[in-house]
Amino acid sequence: MKQPIGIFDSGVGGLTVTRAIRQLLPNEDLLYFGDTAHLPYGEKSPEAIRSYSRGIVQFLLEHKAKAIVIACNSASSVATDMLIEMVGDRIPIINVIDPIVQSIPLESKHVGIIGTRATISSGVYQEKIADQFPQKSISALATPLLVPIIEEGLEETVISENAAVHYLSLPEMKEIDTLIPGCTHYPLLTKLFSQILGEDVAILNTPQIVALNTQQRLGDLNLLEKGTKPGIAKFYVSDYTPTFERIAKHFFGADISLSELDIWK
Repeated sequence: MKQPIGIFDSGVGGLTVTRAIRQLLPNEDLLYFGDTAHLPYGEKSPEAIRSYSRGIVQFLLEHKAKAIVIACNSASSVATDMLIEMVGDRIPIINVIDPIVQSIPLESKHVGIIGTRATISSGVYQEKIADQFPQKSISALATPLLVPIIEEGLEETVISENAAVHYLSLPEMKEIDTLIPGCTHYPLLTKLFSQILGEDVAILNTPQIVALNTQQRLGDLNLLEKGTKPGIAKFYVSDYTPTFERIAKHFFGADISLSELDIWK
């Protein structure tokens, strides 16, 4: 079906998911919205996040999105149910939490989750893991310094190393055998996390997991594009800066053209 997959996030983090979807489904049109005017969602109230998400989804629906991927853990944590109720059975809503929980290795005994304050304080990962895997131990930790470090392009510096070592050395992260990077920025730190935690700790490839789930959901609903022509990707932000465009290129892995659009006017 030649309609775009709608994807949104508070800023650039969701571009890691968008990149994975583009690699897996190169013939699909993509429509991305980064709500840069209101970032970071991780420090916003649930009510504010739901309000922003509602406006973005309305924009994506008006542009004929055939599915919506909430490429933001904070919005996935607090807005998924509201958005499903909003769209009804018109199109599928895909978040970045359920597919991750379903992908936790069965042999895992102690799962660690790191993310923004909004994601961790929502308790959604903890609740879903406990429901599906009641026998597993769960540790959750808010790691608020990591997003600004990544957005400043410092993920390969001693600054990011010190921050990651600090967080992953805290008691909450001791003895974990699986790590969920519960923020779409964090895939850029996967190598660093692995160096700190060691090869015995499995680190979930969250963008790939969400991309595979998107492919499966669209396939189940007969919504996959059947043509062979490469898809077109359009990118919108609610507040444009040259710095953001540089960061966006880094996250997406290719040059992109950003259009500024204030959908709340």
